[in-house]
Amino acid sequence: MSRARSWGLSDDQIAQSWAISQQKVADLREENQLHRVYKEVDPSAEEFDEYPHRFYATFETENESDATAGPRALIVGDGPRKLGNSTANDYVLAMIARELKHHQYQVVSHSNNPNSLLMTQWLSDKVYLEPVNRSWGGQLSWSAPRRRWW
Repeated sequence: MSRARSWGLSDDQIAQSWAISQQKVADLREENQLHRVYKEVDPSAEEFDEYPHRFYATFETENESDATAGPRALIVGDGPRKLGNSTANDYVLAMIARELKHHQYQVVSHSNNPNSLLMTQWLSDKVYLEPVNRSWGGQLSWSAPRRRWW
């Protein structure tokens, strides 16, 4: 299991190649204590001391993402992939992020599109860039808002 993870295979790919269910893969991952951690993107290859607060998931041992202090809100979006509803959705999420920041919330966003408006540092204090699927849901629970606005 750890070798398959080090090659970057998803739960779905492992399940298909091993001819087992995704639940069995999740159980094996838990049994082998293979947990997702987050590494920070290094835009300058360590030439400069930069901390963009942009993270990607991996199955290594060291987690570079610390919990944010104060009130925070998690925004999950898939970003625009084409013109139309996806672009409008990204605009709405950007306006929500702007309003949350206006109310002094730390905005944590999760997107699978590097071109999303939520990737900008003016809208999100932290960004997690990875595919949106069933396996990541519980990993970001520490970033969920403490109170609901709706």
